[in-house]
Amino acid sequence: MDLTIQCTRTVGNRIASNAGLLFGAKAVGAVLGVITLIVTAQALDSQVELGTVIFLHAYMIFFAEMMTFQPWQSIIRFGSDDVEANDGASFARLVKFGAILDAVAVSLSYVAAIAMFGVFVAFVNAYPDFWAGDEQIDPSKLFWLVVSYCSVVLFQQTGMSTGVLRLFDKFTGLAAAWLVMPTVRLIGVLIAAHQGWGMMGFIAVWYFGALVRNFVVVGLGLTELARRGILKPAIKAKIDFWRPRTGLWSFATKAYVDSSLAAGFSHLPVLLVMVVFGPVFVAVYKFAEEIAKLLSEGVKLLDQVIYPELARIVAAGKGGQILRLVSKASAVALAAGVVLSALAYVFAPPLVDHFLGDGYELVPSLAVLLVLGAAIFAAVAPLYPVFYAVGKPERAIYARAAGIVAYITSFILLTRWLGEIGTGWAWIVGYSVALIVVIVLVLKTLSAFEDDPIS
Repeated sequence: MDLTIQCTRTVGNRIASNAGLLFGAKAVGAVLGVITLIVTAQALDSQVELGTVIFLHAYMIFFAEMMTFQPWQSIIRFGSDDVEANDGASFARLVKFGAILDAVAVSLSYVAAIAMFGVFVAFVNAYPDFWAGDEQIDPSKLFWLVVSYCSVVLFQQTGMSTGVLRLFDKFTGLAAAWLVMPTVRLIGVLIAAHQGWGMMGFIAVWYFGALVRNFVVVGLGLTELARRGILKPAIKAKIDFWRPRTGLWSFATKAYVDSSLAAGFSHLPVLLVMVVFGPVFVAVYKFAEEIAKLLSEGVKLLDQVIYPELARIVAAGKGGQILRLVSKASAVALAAGVVLSALAYVFAPPLVDHFLGDGYELVPSLAVLLVLGAAIFAAVAPLYPVFYAVGKPERAIYARAAGIVAYITSFILLTRWLGEIGTGWAWIVGYSVALIVVIVLVLKTLSAFEDDPIS
């Protein structure tokens, strides 16, 4: 079995190169996403239909990311030790554990998604005045769309493959995979718009895009394992799923809680907007969110690039390098985010007015606020992997929990005070609180490491 990782470049160069790949992929994907929304908005009969399509996808993604264990974190953390020790048998068992965890998690995610919406429908039926949705959106009828659309979660067994690709520095494949869903979705909505398929046709297109993306990521991971001679040993490996390795379940459970909170930060806003303001404003909010992604998504990816590097540094016993490395990455990300928010302030209003027109007047102001919030998150992103690299993921949980509590609280208060624009200010408050807490915890975590020169 081949566990070698080609590391001819310095740590800083690898981070910059991989971040550039992911930034480019995310930027292109965001452009395709904005175009897809414009085409969809123009093709559908109303903002209500557009809001329904957006809600279904957001609800699916929320459970796909919030309820799954994301085993890629465990594969990087413990796989780095296996690579350092050149222990192929141990890594094969780790891969099998990740694959099983993927399968179990997605099944539970699907059940949870259906059960939760069923509870919501029962609540709305008991208290009909609570539902802010348009009369055309009957929650009982929407339930069956949720059941159908969320079935794509069952095919989102991508955590193990993602971990393998990141561990072995295969970011080119990941970058390409990230373009699959927006590309397929754009092609699909163009066809749907030309053929006049209506809302159900667009829902099918968005479903198919997510499905294809899942298959591509899994395929890339399995191909990498096969190329290294790990796939067959992993399939044949015998493991005790409940006692696979010392510390693995503890780490995986804490990583699950943290990733669930992270998903809440990312996808909860659309769901809250749907409940509080209804599907019409969901369409408006989503356009602002897509503009924010277009300008800022790339600078938020440093955590995914930097985590494998930090894990290798810790495995090699050079933890003193970490503080200066993440501090520099955090400062660069924050500066880039602030510049991008200025671009949103200048260019978003004329573009929105030209492509969207009436009904979307609030999009530019919201986009600026969301980009500012994303800039703050960009500063936080390189810091979270520190906790995973040193085996203390519970500290990431504390920071994210503080941020999400602040977000939900400020969402409730600010939307009552400021109305719809309060949704953007709540985003900024939540990430600001998370930034303060995570800085304090990172300094405490790294105080135990001696200073080492960065190589």
